[in-house]
Amino acid sequence: MKERPEDSFGYWLFYAQRSWAYAFNEALKTCCQEHGKPSVTPPQWGVLSALLEEDGLTIGVLSQRRALDAPTITGIVKRLEQVGLVERVHGREDRRVVRVFLTEEGHELMSFLPDAVVAFSRVALQGISVEKQQELCLLMQQTIANLSTIGPRMGDRFGLLPDFLRSDLEQQLCDED
Repeated sequence: MKERPEDSFGYWLFYAQRSWAYAFNEALKTCCQEHGKPSVTPPQWGVLSALLEEDGLTIGVLSQRRALDAPTITGIVKRLEQVGLVERVHGREDRRVVRVFLTEEGHELMSFLPDAVVAFSRVALQGISVEKQQELCLLMQQTIANLSTIGPRMGDRFGLLPDFLRSDLEQQLCDED
């Protein structure tokens, strides 16, 4: 019997990702509009949240923490800078080193936006236990690790995973063996 797309894990993972991204984008936009602030996209939220956690990160560190390439992060930062939410500061000794900081406007936005993100996640995950959420995260990380063997870093089982997840998953899989 021929497998239908709707019967595959990949179909539902892709559909869930698109649904989540669309709804998350709308939630961010609505929250920003309610507070009279420039709208931010999910990738921009990722950069802003990293800076809220640790201001003054370099483009390279932001790239690693958000698992996006440096040119993509640079574009996101440029758009955030254009609306006054972040500023780039070049290093005094090495002008090639660029650190990104939240502006006053960025800090103000981040005083309420994380609560909106928590509320969004609560709605999106209602009816799914914390244990099932953790299991789903681990399953997705395992899938990413499996796909990394055919991804951009051939032979690196964890190449597509963000650096901060690599060692955790490597350890978990070693413990299972």
